[in-house]
Amino acid sequence: MAILQRRVQHVFEQIQPGLWRITIHFPATVNCWLWQESDGLTLIDAGYPWNAKLILDAIESVGQPLRRIVITHAHPDHAGAAAEISGKTGAIVLAHEADIPYLQGRCMSEVPGFWLCRAVLKAGQILGMLNTPQITKVERLRDGDAVGQLRVLHTPGHTPGSISLWAEEKQAMFCGDNICSLYSLQVGVPWFTLDPVAQRAGIAKHANLPAQLLLPGHGPAFLGDIADEFQRLLAVEPA
Repeated sequence: MAILQRRVQHVFEQIQPGLWRITIHFPATVNCWLWQESDGLTLIDAGYPWNAKLILDAIESVGQPLRRIVITHAHPDHAGAAAEISGKTGAIVLAHEADIPYLQGRCMSEVPGFWLCRAVLKAGQILGMLNTPQITKVERLRDGDAVGQLRVLHTPGHTPGSISLWAEEKQAMFCGDNICSLYSLQVGVPWFTLDPVAQRAGIAKHANLPAQLLLPGHGPAFLGDIADEFQRLLAVEPA
């Protein structure tokens, strides 16, 4: 890994050829990923609403055009700057069809699910802290779709339209908030997850993919036998 830029607010580094991570530290640490395709760059997740400039600066330093923005789920720390970045670059925005309404103004607290998650989402909406700037045009993704070299894996539960992205050639998986690697690998944060049972079922569907590199929404990249780690996580009963 090569650190290309380090600031108080963020770190920009190259993980391997064709793959970069932007780690944003405020108000809570979250990752955005840049992925090289033959026609330019794909941005996977777009940080907080105020992060557009630092993400655009990172893209400029790579020196490739941004062609698309893929949102792993419609939370404001992952989709916040997507509208502004899309407007300034012309990049298309893509998300699973089940999360598109929440990128266009609907509140996710209306969705049936874990009461604590719904309460957090509702409180955030009232306080104006968890509102994603609306994205007027979002292209629909479904399970199994291809986005360049990436395959969409629908893994609902954290949100209705949560996805992971599988890069077969590099044996890498972008997993959004389905798996986090904060101190160790763990299933995504429960108080922001609407349906923990569905989330674990979605993870289980893809647990046998031969992934060797896990690229989460929170925490460092994890290198190793991911299938074994998934089986270990899924064997632990949810709290």
